[in-house]
Amino acid sequence: MYMLHMNMDTFKKQTKNINTVIIPIGMIEAHGPHCPLGTDILIPNKFCGIIEGTIGNNVIIAPEINYGHSWALSVYPGTINISTEAFSKYVEEVALGFISNGFKNIILLNGHGGNISALTRVCEVIADKSGVAVLINWWVDFKDEILKITDGQGHAGEDETSTVLAIDEALVDMTKATSNEVTPKGKIYFKDFGKIIYKDGLSGDATKATKEKGEKIYEAVSAKIIELIRNVQNNKYY
Repeated sequence: MYMLHMNMDTFKKQTKNINTVIIPIGMIEAHGPHCPLGTDILIPNKFCGIIEGTIGNNVIIAPEINYGHSWALSVYPGTINISTEAFSKYVEEVALGFISNGFKNIILLNGHGGNISALTRVCEVIADKSGVAVLINWWVDFKDEILKITDGQGHAGEDETSTVLAIDEALVDMTKATSNEVTPKGKIYFKDFGKIIYKDGLSGDATKATKEKGEKIYEAVSAKIIELIRNVQNNKYY
């Protein structure tokens, strides 16, 4: 059930028996010349729509958090970069707000790599407050499933572009899709990192993306996400 559609009384009534909230989290940033700036929140929202259609009576879907941390892509137009400290503290306050409203399970459904370190810290805070935190980074956690469908992964690459195409093909200009196979030799950070490693604002091969691949990714990954949520709701953590 979507929290945005509820009033105070319906929220109170519905949450008497629901202890799980999903917070979709993304980023507004450059995704190559072909994908929309909102890619990283469009995809988590799509997953939430699938979750709503399957187990919607057992979860509350919170409004999304659109802005996050993106140091590397901040060199490109349209990237709204929030410091890790500010972003982490904001998400923490949101999560603790749900705990104070009686929620136990806080699902952080993340669509952006630059958010991961901050969200990991938030999960630790939630656990210290006796909540149960679940951090889902869909393209990382379910990499094995995705690579059965695509040849590769990347920022605005084959997998991510495919998932946007499956939302709405009009959102992607495939005539501008390119490939960037530059990869760092380790966790090495240097001046102009974003311009070099994410040349043209992407990584991987976006030219291989298709709507059909995106639909298959949603099907496979959504099943895994729903399975994980059900396990958490049944106190199966390991």
